[in-house]
Amino acid sequence: MPISDNLSTRSRPLARAFEPACHPKQSFLARAIALLSIWRSRASGRRTIRELTSEQMKALDLDPVALRDEAAKPFWRA
Repeated sequence: MPISDNLSTRSRPLARAFEPACHPKQSFLARAIALLSIWRSRASGRRTIRELTSEQMKALDLDPVALRDEAAKPFWRA
């Protein structure tokens, strides 16, 4: 069973790459808004990671080192 089968439909990745060529006919404004949305999502997700306690990480069986590395990334890096 793929890992994605265990995720709820409401979950979203902590970081996703910006695809500048997602639709070549999109206006500059539409692409800029999409990029800002992605950056906001990354910043929010990384803020949430920083707020996790060690008990929560253990309960979710998450690697604290990997989470610390992800949370330390600036919002513009995927």
